[in-house]
Amino acid sequence: MSTPNAGGSYGGGYYVPPHTPTRMHTPVQVYNTGLGAQQAQYNPWPGTVPTPVPAGMRHHSGGSSHRSITNSPVPYSQHHQQQQPQPPAPSGPDMPSVLLALADTYITAAHSSGYKTALGTDDDIGGYYALVATGLRCLEAALQYRLQPRVEAMVRLRYASILYDETDNLDEAEDALNKAILLASRNNLIDLKCSMQYLLVKIMFKNSHKAALKMLNTHLSDVETLDIPLWTYSFRFLRFTLLAETSPARDDQAALNTLRGMYTMSKERGDLQVASLASLMEGMVSFRNGADGVEAAQRALARVFTLQNAGNEIPPQLEVLTQLLDICCSLMLGRCQECDPKIRKLHAMLDQPERWTNWKEDGEFDLPVNPSRPGRPPETLKMRWLNKDDVFTLGYFLSGLCKFQKNVEENGKAERFLTEGIKTVERISPGYTQSSLAANKAKLSWKQTLKAYMYLYHAFLLCMRTDWDAALKAFNQLQEVSSTLSLDPNSPLYHQIMYLQAVIHHGTNNLYTALNLYNTIFNSLPVDHELSIIAKLNSILILRLHDASQASSLLSSIERFCTSTKNDLLKAAFITVKSTERGELVKTKNYLSHALRTAAAAGNVQLTFIVLNFMCHRFFAGVVSEQAEKSAKAAMQNAKKGRDTLWTYMGGQMYADCLGRKGNDIEESRQRQMNEVARKEVVRNLTRHISPEQLQAMTPAEGSGGNAESAAAAEMGMGMESTGGYGGYVHDGMMQ
Repeated sequence: MSTPNAGGSYGGGYYVPPHTPTRMHTPVQVYNTGLGAQQAQYNPWPGTVPTPVPAGMRHHSGGSSHRSITNSPVPYSQHHQQQQPQPPAPSGPDMPSVLLALADTYITAAHSSGYKTALGTDDDIGGYYALVATGLRCLEAALQYRLQPRVEAMVRLRYASILYDETDNLDEAEDALNKAILLASRNNLIDLKCSMQYLLVKIMFKNSHKAALKMLNTHLSDVETLDIPLWTYSFRFLRFTLLAETSPARDDQAALNTLRGMYTMSKERGDLQVASLASLMEGMVSFRNGADGVEAAQRALARVFTLQNAGNEIPPQLEVLTQLLDICCSLMLGRCQECDPKIRKLHAMLDQPERWTNWKEDGEFDLPVNPSRPGRPPETLKMRWLNKDDVFTLGYFLSGLCKFQKNVEENGKAERFLTEGIKTVERISPGYTQSSLAANKAKLSWKQTLKAYMYLYHAFLLCMRTDWDAALKAFNQLQEVSSTLSLDPNSPLYHQIMYLQAVIHHGTNNLYTALNLYNTIFNSLPVDHELSIIAKLNSILILRLHDASQASSLLSSIERFCTSTKNDLLKAAFITVKSTERGELVKTKNYLSHALRTAAAAGNVQLTFIVLNFMCHRFFAGVVSEQAEKSAKAAMQNAKKGRDTLWTYMGGQMYADCLGRKGNDIEESRQRQMNEVARKEVVRNLTRHISPEQLQAMTPAEGSGGNAESAAAAEMGMGMESTGGYGGYVHDGMMQ
């Protein structure tokens, strides 16, 4: 969770500071500036049309307001009629209240069309800003009247917040806030003053990070001295957000220290729900360190579990967030076996109807804060996260990742989860779109980014089972979605899309293009980045045929990082590549055994049949024995279960060779006929980048891919597919 405008991101939700007027539910008293000042009637809220002032309360002056009395006698009845009060003249409207009501109407109308405008044309945007500008003019006009100090302060705060949300006119917003802060200080309006200071810090942060943080520290010290816990938490959350967002002022360690200080304070005061939120945010920041940060994240989650086990209730939003982060811990460590019980628990949580009873459409929820002194009313810290549809979308997304390794084994369950997530992400809740154009653009960007990730992982699933035609189609869909995002070339999604493109070129035998893309990836990322490491592993597999010394050098450069990583899948991939390089037979055997155990422990079925194929080729080529036959048959059957055409074909060819060496000609012929289906598919895929003329000029051995093709592919044909979104969630597949 973060404050609005935190790094341009929406997915985490944000904090809603208390007493920030979006619609001012406060009585207005207006001091009229006529011949005499009197108090206006009480209105339920500033937008209500005022009640006319009784005639007896009006002040009359001038000649027309006095009646002259003559000396002529007047009958009693006539004199009595003359003494009766005149009917009251029609009174004018209370203009400040009318202007505030109009401003609220215009801004509400603009925000009601915010999401549609974010998807619309320039004409729609022009109409939106016309409504906002009219609302701002109404507020400006209302400020020309003499208002009650509290109302004037609220109007100025509302005016500045609209300028901040809707325009780039930050100087005018800052001036309005400075005037309002002086007014609130003179009238001892502490809550309003803190709300203004909160917004002022956010405005200043856009221009000067250092000055904004310095001002925030001053305000934080003031509310701590005054013992106002609600605003102490609010300013601490703001400080965390500013330090954690992507900017020159980003400082993850300082952000973590802020959260830990808030956890200590809330634990001492008994605000356990605030303590839980601080721990969850600490875990989210720790994820930025990849698999190495998971241990810190697990410690933070353990504190939340401890509070829950002690019988302390937390909001349903925090319960779901806790479970999501717990699943991410297992994914980032590559421990897919741990994910199954966790994802089942998440599904059970989301299927509980009572969980959604009080879940608001805009995702807002409250955290209770104990008063600073006994007898004072309790306060609430307002937070905003995701709505129901967005939570379900994240649930489908993580479910697809958890089932990634077992996708083929469970008949495409991971693909179905991701497909359903793509459908769900398009849903729009009416109450969820009542916000500014900037906020709606952030929501749309978040949804499009999540949609792009789901297309990305769906394409990797198709690559993993060598359905290259479908993978190319999914990649084109991914490009259409990502084209609306204007991705930064340094963003994680940009690099992962490039990596997917390299994997597809690698798998369809366009090795030169694939190698260039891999080089671009690992040259633009830190040497210890998991996506950089897996790109180097793929490059090594290509270079071994063309430049063995460079391949060996690349492998040596990443060995230290791969052996020390906490990501089991990445470690298994490295050991597999290491075991397939030429070397002493004993060392190779030990490496292959280690790779097989690591792949099995990580639940990676693909690595398992890749290693089995290589072991059969390395140790049983030309050998006539029952063990050689069993090894080849096991390699073929495992690859077939994984729906991997290339490795099924290679395992089948080795099995047919074993049968032939034993003299079992009938079984050999039958097996080779079965291999023919896979062979045609493999040849069609590997020759899709070759022109018909070149293909016709190839020799039959080169085109048909007999035993020599199988041996060459088995020795160098392994590509690694990494989803990378959760600290290098690595999947290892096959490519030539």
